[in-house]
Amino acid sequence: MAGEAAQFAMVFERIGQDTLTALEGIPQETLNRKLDLPETNSLFTLATHLFGAGEFWTLALGAGRTVPRDRAAEFTASGSFADLAARCRRWIAEVHDAFDSLPDAALDKTLTPPTAYRGTLPEGEMTARECLLHAVEHGALHLGHIQLTRQLLGFAPSGE
Repeated sequence: MAGEAAQFAMVFERIGQDTLTALEGIPQETLNRKLDLPETNSLFTLATHLFGAGEFWTLALGAGRTVPRDRAAEFTASGSFADLAARCRRWIAEVHDAFDSLPDAALDKTLTPPTAYRGTLPEGEMTARECLLHAVEHGALHLGHIQLTRQLLGFAPSGE
């Protein structure tokens, strides 16, 4: 049986693949269009943020790697499906590289997330495991946003 860290990697792979499945075949113009509702984001923006946050919480906090991130830019991003697919595949490959053979005990390592995240998370230290659990929660939330936005833009649910 795969270790706990490797199981997390499989969950992130599913979230990433489900995101790509939800976006595949959507024209680039629609991929970059916001809904006509207040405070919405385009599908491209949502996916960029899902992958950016995923990279940060898994690779930077969970695995201790250096991951450059411009969170604000995620919310103004635009591009193509190919751009998203390449980023997702790179993230998932790095997640597997970091976690597939990581001993379970390594997930007990503690760290303090940046102050920018205070208010959304408990104060103080978190374990690498807690960072990965947050990444699962956050990724699943935004995958749901993407699936709903896809439908609101007039596309049938993915898989149909």
